[in-house]
Amino acid sequence: MVAGSVWAVRFRDRHLSYGDACAIARRVFAADSWRPVHLHLTETTATSTAALARLILLRRELLGRGRDLRIVGLKGRAEALYEINRLDKLLPRVPSAES
Repeated sequence: MVAGSVWAVRFRDRHLSYGDACAIARRVFAADSWRPVHLHLTETTATSTAALARLILLRRELLGRGRDLRIVGLKGRAEALYEINRLDKLLPRVPSAES
């Protein structure tokens, strides 16, 4: 991916809550960018199912506007929850070479 072709959002908290995911969605839409979004969750080790569901809805909204959302990095319980729920099709990750 060409540098500068994505809009990066960095979330630096250990726990991603539903409220955090809603705030991220507001931030993404307030920017009104045409570029795809890479959501950096490299420092996030825990999340809730509701937060992941909100990110899935955010991606759906972005796809409707010709954009996309990709996740960069997950670890710990957040990664386990992502994998257990098989979210790779609904909320894809950026391959490590592109992050």
